[in-house]
Amino acid sequence: MDISLLKEICRAECEAISNLPSSSKGKIVKRGASGDITKMIDKVAEEAAVRCLQELGFEGSLLSEELGLVKIGGENYPLVVLDPIDGTTNAIRGINLYSISVALSDGPRLSDIVSAAVMELPSKRLFSAEKGAGAFLDGTRINTNGHVALSNALVGVDFNVRGNRGRVYEVLPVLMAVKHIRNLGSAALGLCYTASGSLDFYLDNRSLLRVTDIASAYLILKEAGAQVLALDGSELDCPLDLTARIELIAGEEKICREVLSMIGSRNNRLNKL
Repeated sequence: MDISLLKEICRAECEAISNLPSSSKGKIVKRGASGDITKMIDKVAEEAAVRCLQELGFEGSLLSEELGLVKIGGENYPLVVLDPIDGTTNAIRGINLYSISVALSDGPRLSDIVSAAVMELPSKRLFSAEKGAGAFLDGTRINTNGHVALSNALVGVDFNVRGNRGRVYEVLPVLMAVKHIRNLGSAALGLCYTASGSLDFYLDNRSLLRVTDIASAYLILKEAGAQVLALDGSELDCPLDLTARIELIAGEEKICREVLSMIGSRNNRLNKL
């Protein structure tokens, strides 16, 4: 039921938001469990996902950016990790680059994820993976790029630092070294594009990402042969909850290590500002 369940959630969300008038997508409805403002498109998508789980007789738990952690059927696991809409600002501004991100885990940590799906919207292209079985885009196997010289690299990075300009200065040496830069507005898609080789690596040093943003893409990256590292150089693994704030770099290991050597430790970076 693993990947088929996730595909059903994506289908249900797509159908629900397709019926939502453009004028109401950006309406503020509440503040979600993650602390961020919930827009109407987020609420409608999440409600569709919950209905889908209930109708399919799912017995487990749901961790969602808006609802937080809820039990459906009374069991702790399996755990569905959901970002109903990743890239909400793009969606409500009419920028056709946002996604549904949903993963299934049999344990409490990122490394316990066993299946994942990220649907690019509005194209409905589907990135997917099951642990040990590879990563796919619309059924075709994908792999991260082999080693690319930093000077020729196409990098994904997010500059939405919410007033903390120091975080931009930290990565300036990297940005000046690469050939192309993309700021996409959806971390899930940026990471999946890295898994498929469209980007050479993806870097986020803002300490703003939540596990719901990256859970699905994490497994897709790993199954595509990419490294997913914390900025101290260790392999990224974290609890599946909404409290952690995450920084990461993902891509082929050699280029990731080269980038990490350029930005150095956080203390060293801050001392240079």
